[in-house]
Parts: sequence; structure tokens; C-alpha cells
Amino acid sequence: MSGTEPVGLLQVEIVYERLSAHRVVCHARCVSVGRSVLPGDAVLPEDAPPDAGTSPARVLRMYRPPFGEFTELTPGWSAAVELEAPEGTDLSWVQPMASLRVVPPATGAEQGQAG
Repeated sequence: MSGTEPVGLLQVEIVYERLSAHRVVCHARCVSVGRSVLPGDAVLPEDAPPDAGTSPARVLRMYRPPFGEFTELTPGWSAAVELEAPEGTDLSWVQPMASLRVVPPATGAEQGQAG
């Protein structure tokens, strides 16, 4: 599998709060098949071409009362998901009904690791 292939999918249901242009809290459902979403995963708009230069957002935390914090969001489950991108990034693409590709956080660093 190539390091640039998407490994999951989140469907945004509600945008709760835009803390800043680069930080958003939304309610999203994991619609991946056989792959959970984890804190630290990166997300991009599903339709963004790999070479479009869109900066990914990172999953900071996932939570849902009364369950509390999630260490993973399994397929079929939904939760409040806090996303953050680098300063200066505009996350206006995080909208209700948006589909977000989920990729592991180490995608760019894997090539530099000894194996």
C-alpha cells in the first residue's frame, strides 16, 4: 500500500464551533470499512487531489457524553471531533455533509524511518 492512499473516511454531520480559522469542532461519523479513526490522524477533503497543496487537519480529540474521550472512533460510531491545522490554514472545507479522507499521521515520515 502506498503511503498516500486514504485509509479511512469521516462524514461531517454538524459543525459545532469554529475556534479559529485553523481549528474546528464538528460531529462526525466514521464511515470507513474496517478502519478506525485515531487521534493524530490527518484529514483532508475527500475530493482534494493529492497534489492540490491542501494542508491536512489533525484529529486532536474525539469525545461523546456520557462516554467521554475516545481513543479510537470505530466504523459506524460518531462523536465530537476536534480538528486543528497549521496556523494560517483555513478549514472552511469542514462543512456539514463533507466527506473527509483519513490518513495515518506518519505518512510523510515513513520513508525516512529505518525498517
